[in-house]
Amino acid sequence: MTPTIAAALVLTIGTGVVATATAWAAPVSGVRAASPVYVEPAAPQAPQPDWQARDWAMACMTCHNASAPVSTGKATLPALDGRPATELMSTLQAMRDGQRTATLMPQLLKGYRDDELRRIAAYFASQPAGKGASASPRTPQTSQTPR
Repeated sequence: MTPTIAAALVLTIGTGVVATATAWAAPVSGVRAASPVYVEPAAPQAPQPDWQARDWAMACMTCHNASAPVSTGKATLPALDGRPATELMSTLQAMRDGQRTATLMPQLLKGYRDDELRRIAAYFASQPAGKGASASPRTPQTSQTPR
C-alpha cells in the first residue's frame, strides 16, 4: 500500500486571505498542482477606544465638557471634544511647562509625560464636537418644596 500525501497552502496579503488550496497526492499519479482560490478579505475592524486615555481625560471632563462648560467668573471654559489633537497637545504642554498661565491646570498636568498628554489630546480629538460624548454623567437634582 502506498501512502497518500496531503499539503495545504494559504497565502495572505495584508489582512485578507488571498488564496487557499489543498493538494492530494494520488498513490499512482503523483502530486497534483494546487489551484488558487480567492477569498474576500474580512471587513476592517473599528479602532478600539483608548480606555486609559479616557480615564486620564475624566479629570479634564469635570470642567471641560460639552454638556455644561464651567464658568470661572472671568471666562467660560471650552469643551474639548472634537478639538484638533495638535492644538490640545501644544496647549497642555505649555500649561504643564509654565509657558501659559492658568489657575489649576499647571498643577494637574505636572505628573503627565508627553506620550500621556498626546493620548489624552488624541482621545478628545476623536470625540464628536458638541455632542457631549465625553461628558461625565450628571446626577439629576431633585427640587424640594419648602414647608
